[in-house]
Amino acid sequence: MMDKIDKKITSLLQEDGRASLSSIGKELALSHVAIRTRLKNLSERLVKVSAGLNVEYLGFRLAIVNAEVETPERLRELVKMFSKCPRIVFLTATTGAYNLMSIMIAEDVDTLNSIVEVCSLRAQKGIRRSEVTIGEAPAFPKYLPIKIIAAKEDEDAPCGINCGKCMRYQEKKCLGCPATRYYCGPI
Repeated sequence: MMDKIDKKITSLLQEDGRASLSSIGKELALSHVAIRTRLKNLSERLVKVSAGLNVEYLGFRLAIVNAEVETPERLRELVKMFSKCPRIVFLTATTGAYNLMSIMIAEDVDTLNSIVEVCSLRAQKGIRRSEVTIGEAPAFPKYLPIKIIAAKEDEDAPCGINCGKCMRYQEKKCLGCPATRYYCGPI
């Protein structure tokens, strides 16, 4: 697993993902080569350094969608489908009253309402029931792993919806899916 040095490297990178190997080495009294080797090993099995976006700064809102999926096969299909959704920041199978949970983000309340009603988990076939909780930007963590899709060329969103044909998009009550050419928001 992780020894004390690996834990300290990880802790330093969580504070500043852009910390140089030399600065981490100075902090731990190790060479940058030793830090690079350890970070390479950590990256292969345990740690991923990535960019998160400050959702409070962007003014984003979030929705937690819990759903009861009818069958294990449909659950696997939905997990596969929604793992490609740029609005999902968290997706997991659960136990209890619901067996699937997602946390979705949106740029404004209208878009959040649109994705909850039209293209979230709860709108999919095979859902027995669902529950939605709407929230503001999280107090913690401040930065979320929002997928940025640079080339917005797709007609259909990963969930299968075509934003150009969606009434809420046409009524300007939704900014569209960030994975499609229809998207007109900041990311």
